[in-house]
This record gives sequence, structure tokens and C-alpha cells, in this order.
Amino acid sequence: MSRRGPEAPPSKWDAHWSRVGVVLDDMDREILAALAKHVPFQGYSLLELGCGRGILSRFAMEQGAASATLVDSSAEALQLARRVLAGIDPVEFVQADILGYRSSRQFDIVLSSGVLEHFRGQALMDCLRVHADHASGLVVIIVPTTPHANEYHCRTRRFVDVCGYERPISAPRMRRLMVEAGMKPVLMRRFFPLYNVGAYWTLPRTSIPSIDRRLDRTFLKLDASIAKRRLRERWIPRLRRLDPLLGGLLLAAARPR
Repeated sequence: MSRRGPEAPPSKWDAHWSRVGVVLDDMDREILAALAKHVPFQGYSLLELGCGRGILSRFAMEQGAASATLVDSSAEALQLARRVLAGIDPVEFVQADILGYRSSRQFDIVLSSGVLEHFRGQALMDCLRVHADHASGLVVIIVPTTPHANEYHCRTRRFVDVCGYERPISAPRMRRLMVEAGMKPVLMRRFFPLYNVGAYWTLPRTSIPSIDRRLDRTFLKLDASIAKRRLRERWIPRLRRLDPLLGGLLLAAARPR
């Protein structure tokens, strides 16, 4: 297999993070709820790979983690993370490409969210092994999963323009990948059926630029109207019973062998 990594260059991720705020959204809240239910942080050292805003590391520290090391290739992401974790110690920030990251330390928990799906080929396995190599206790990975609307929207031009290459990973495939990377899977849990389900991402376009620009404006207004009426917040609790079948995100955990 070829060694392929994220197709979005570092400058594109810097541009992405420069537009992102630190206010929690539906996805953040659902991920934090899943972590609170399934991952104990009390007294453990944490390594977060591809930390982005650092929301998950802050949550871990608030849950009693002993320390957190945050790694991201984007300077803009780390700048946001420093804001999010201001006043919290002990915390370390490292600007590095995940595939090239090496530490003499091992960590009780190695965590990533929204990272693995941006890799393919040998780079996907290399990324998993970086997780496994630095974990003494538990590897926790959160990715978009399938079957779900994820399969459609990640291939659209507008999605690729924002996020670069991304492909959801099914629970059976994640299990196989973790085993191949030398880990023993201990948890595969789908959650959040409404992940990335919205008019802007999921409704079709015509490939005619002038028409698609109008559709984009219309779908963005529709999503804004749904948000204003807090319709998603009303539906999320009702859909939790369908998480194992329809969840758009996968929480996978494994122990290094």
C-alpha cells in the first residue's frame, strides 16, 4: 500500500482552525458524554494526538487526569488549545506531525478524535501504531463511522474543500485495524445519529455552479433555522436508544499487547 496521509496541507488546517471558535457544539457535547461514560481519566496521564482546540484534554483534566500532553501540527490549533486550557496544569503543548511524533514517555491513555479518518494506506496503520507505541494502558479513538450519511457527504466537493480527505471507518474495520496494529480491542460503541446530518452537508447539488451557490445559501439558512429553534437538541436525547445502530461516530478503545 502507498504511504498516504491527509490531503489537506498544514496551511489549510491552520486556515480551518483560525475560523473555529471554542464554544461547545452538539458534537463536542456528545463526545464528552461518551467519554464520561466509558473512559476513566482520574489519576491518569493523557496524550491527545491531533488535539485541535484541546476540548477533550480540558475535559480529561477536569475529570481528574494527572497530566495532559497535546500534539497537533497546526500552530493555529495549538493557539486555541492554549486558550482552552489556560490556567490548567500540568499541560504540555507540542507542535508536530502525528506520524513523526516520538516521545520517550508512555502515557496511561492515548486519545484522538477526528484524526484517523484523514489517513489512508500505510499512513493509516502508521498513525494507529503511533497511538499504540505511546500507550501503557488504553488507546481511545473517535472517528466518523458507517453506515451513515458520512459515506455520502465526505466525498462531496464542498466537504473536501473544508476537511480534505476523509473516510468513515466501520466498527468491524476498526477492530481489524487495531488488531493489526498490535492492540487488543476492548470497546466498540457507536453514538450520535445526528452527527453531520444537516441540509448543507447532506442534501444534493446539481454541479452547476450558479445553481449550487443558491442551494448552498438556502441550505445554510435552513440549518440556521433548525439551530435557532433548537430542534436538534430536542431530537438528540430521543435518538440515543438508536446509537448502536445509527450512530455517526464510533468510540473505539483498545489495550496495547
